[in-house]
Amino acid sequence: MRTNINLASQKYEDVRMFVSRAGVATLAMAVFTVVLAVLAWFNYASSRKSSAHIRELEQRINNLQQQRDKAVQVENQPENRVVMDENNYWNRQIKRRGFSWTQLFNDLQKIMPGRVYVISVAPELTPDNQLKLKMTIGGDSAEDLNTLVKKMEGSKKFRHTELKTQTIQNGGRPGAPPLHKFDIETFYTAANMGAGHGASGEGF
Repeated sequence: MRTNINLASQKYEDVRMFVSRAGVATLAMAVFTVVLAVLAWFNYASSRKSSAHIRELEQRINNLQQQRDKAVQVENQPENRVVMDENNYWNRQIKRRGFSWTQLFNDLQKIMPGRVYVISVAPELTPDNQLKLKMTIGGDSAEDLNTLVKKMEGSKKFRHTELKTQTIQNGGRPGAPPLHKFDIETFYTAANMGAGHGASGEGF
């Protein structure tokens, strides 16, 4: 009978398999490191481009702000104040001549409910040459008037429509429905504003 006796002082290990696995792991780590390095480089390059673009935009903004400040200083000089006042005056006159009552009522007619009507309209120019309307609108019901306000808010001709006051008055004759009145302020933009004259030579 043959007996195999292991005289080695340490446990047997497959060194070749260990080295093979260690090599694969080392290669994977190397590839992973290269990928991380490439991603880091792209991120760094992108950050530099973004930073440069932001600095460029900030410089443009600063330049425009400086140009604006210089223009304001020139306008505020005493020798230029008369010219600027005259220019603003004629701009306001052009705005006034560009206002057409006919066009205004045509625009209102397109959005006004059937039982709603205009009681009064007072146009005025704001200091920044915007046409502001102070209107009093009447109707048989508050619902119809609210519908008009919503349509004005969604219109391109009327902007920043604001309901100031709402009142209810008794009918003028027995059995007549009460009269609902809305005081409204809105900014109006007509198609021909600034053209130098109204559609029908009107103004205010």
